[in-house]
Amino acid sequence: MSKRPYSSETAMYSDVAAWLRERLTIRFPSASVQVADTHNVRLNEYISRHSLHTGFADSSWQTFEIQVDVTGFVVDGKETRLHFVECKLATLSLAHLSQLLGYCRVALPSDAWLLSPAGVGSALKSLVNAYARHDVLEYDWPKRQKPKRVAVARWDADSRSPDPAETLPPGAW
Repeated sequence: MSKRPYSSETAMYSDVAAWLRERLTIRFPSASVQVADTHNVRLNEYISRHSLHTGFADSSWQTFEIQVDVTGFVVDGKETRLHFVECKLATLSLAHLSQLLGYCRVALPSDAWLLSPAGVGSALKSLVNAYARHDVLEYDWPKRQKPKRVAVARWDADSRSPDPAETLPPGAW
């Protein structure tokens, strides 16, 4: 693999979208799965433009003025579930995590991933692993369920998937 497998973040999107599409299709075999590069459009506009709003419990989707790099839509019956991926070329930092956590707090996706071929930075890795601060990955706390967390990982450009050995929290994949 070359030192820099992608020339830009946008160059990662098609590989990441393919991985997410396969993951969601396997995980939700009876649902309709759509995955899109949504980095250049507000999520609420994309939902409206593609008539995906009928799967939301209320009209809060209209407030989703966020631009997520890659978004998965799992439509099962009358319910639509969101899945987010943010891509970075740089080593993943707390600042990158904060951006995605903000998006997640707004739209409450079922899953969220933060991926970079450069891997996870030492401060973020240390905070989660050495200091057991898994709470910094959390964005939703459903009643009687485990909190939802962002999964942070090194993106392996050769296998076109996250590297399970370099994932926070461990075992998230």
